[in-house]
Amino acid sequence: MTTTTTERLSAKEIRNYTFKAGLSRTEGGLMELVSEVYTSILGGLTLLTMAGAIIVALRHSLGVGNESALLATAVAPGFHSVTLLQASATVLLTLAAGLLSLEMTMGPVAMTLPQTAWWLGLPVRRRGFIQPGFLKSMLWPTIAAVIVVLPLSLGMASSPTPRRLALAVLCGAGLAWLLYGIASWCQITGSGAWLKKVMGVITLLAPLTLVATALYNNVAGSHAITGAQTAWLKYLPTSWPLLVADGATWPLLIVALALGLLTLVYVNLERITTAALKKSAAAGAYAASSLLSMDATELSRSLSTGPATGTSNVRLPMIFKRGTVHARSIKTLASTHATMALRSPSTLLRVLVLAAIPASLASVEFLGNAILIAVALYLCAHFAATALGATARFANGNPAVDTLMPLPATTVRRVHYVVPAVAMTIWAPVCFGLLLALGVGSPPLLILAILAGPGLGAATLRAGFKPAPDWNMPAVASPTGPIPTGAIKSFLSGPDLSLIVLLPVLICLISGGVPSIAFPIQLTLTWLAFLWGTHVRKPKSAKQAGGLFGTPPATARQ
Repeated sequence: MTTTTTERLSAKEIRNYTFKAGLSRTEGGLMELVSEVYTSILGGLTLLTMAGAIIVALRHSLGVGNESALLATAVAPGFHSVTLLQASATVLLTLAAGLLSLEMTMGPVAMTLPQTAWWLGLPVRRRGFIQPGFLKSMLWPTIAAVIVVLPLSLGMASSPTPRRLALAVLCGAGLAWLLYGIASWCQITGSGAWLKKVMGVITLLAPLTLVATALYNNVAGSHAITGAQTAWLKYLPTSWPLLVADGATWPLLIVALALGLLTLVYVNLERITTAALKKSAAAGAYAASSLLSMDATELSRSLSTGPATGTSNVRLPMIFKRGTVHARSIKTLASTHATMALRSPSTLLRVLVLAAIPASLASVEFLGNAILIAVALYLCAHFAATALGATARFANGNPAVDTLMPLPATTVRRVHYVVPAVAMTIWAPVCFGLLLALGVGSPPLLILAILAGPGLGAATLRAGFKPAPDWNMPAVASPTGPIPTGAIKSFLSGPDLSLIVLLPVLICLISGGVPSIAFPIQLTLTWLAFLWGTHVRKPKSAKQAGGLFGTPPATARQ
């Protein structure tokens, strides 16, 4: 006699079972993760300690002053910065536009690719699978709003009180909820493509207005832009938390509007199509892989419009008839690099915007701290360098393309180096030239940065040709799921060389002077970076003496 049962698992029970099953397959712990990255972390801390000692010694030897390097400003005396109101309003507008664009790309109601494949086809109500993602995804914009609005309200309010600060944070959270609701409704209805493009343009161009205003103020004299002329910025919807911090209460209506929109979205969650959920899951996986590879271009694409497709009219010569086969092959490979770079104007625009970000930071009143600008310089330089490595990453993923060239492997690698090195050598004077125009740095520092440009091109190759993560290493259990330890180790390859190359420049920027010994040191580091970045690693198969599957190699019979 058989007994049949009609009991079915609910969506919640299926989610809990899947999560526990994933954690049960982790074999490593925290020590495995630490053992893989401790060398890089220890090396970084050593570099920072040595750099701090050199900075202190340089400041004393150059007679810069007795002020601590942590409090030293890099902006020249008499510099006319933009007002705090304009800076705060621009930051809020940029972050709001970036948040909305990001949410419209990533979901915002998101699931992972395995979840969409395994869960959505089950005979249960899909709301049980979608609702947790809706609630969890709303938490991150709320936390971001608190982190951003609270310090801005403390700095901008005329008489900050705990009540006003709490209401300002509530208003900021309401603004984040409203943006989340707009993105969710666009996901439900499948609309809003034009809105995402507008938000992307605002995110790119808004920070540049700070640089333009600072440059104008320093040459306009009595016609400089004053705080009264920028007071209207406080009435932008993204700046309403600043009004609440000053005592206004009417901007809190945005909280009621956001809650109403979120209620409407919650009721219609099951209208989100499977195709929309799979699209957001693919975007999330794309962003995660781009972040893992520290690829600025792919990460920007993953957080904006996805992989770039289309046609281009850029045509450079690919076939050369003069010279030897060796010379013609080098010209063809270099022309291919230049063609791919010119066919990606959006990438070149991102590189130029990254060159202006340190200047936009220095143009803000009270943000001209030397260490803060140095950190921004390092991050922007590294992301600009990796943005130029699309061809290198393609060659790394498709090694057969390079082997088809009638050139030694070392020569091919050095040809890959040419375009990133030239581009970063141009990037350096643009970035440091803007800083110099704003009173940050000096002409010798500009020359030192130009000498570091070719070294950043080598960092492009190190990031592009780094070995793939070892996915066979044990995973580490965490509250969000398993973390592969091999991927963390691969993540740190690339930023290390950028830091080493820029170390003399950053030390001289923070120290406030450029000693003559810095130039030969910078040239030496650039040359070593070139050798490191263009070094061709031997494949693992060539290093191992064993045969197939670890068996001893076969020997010929006598």
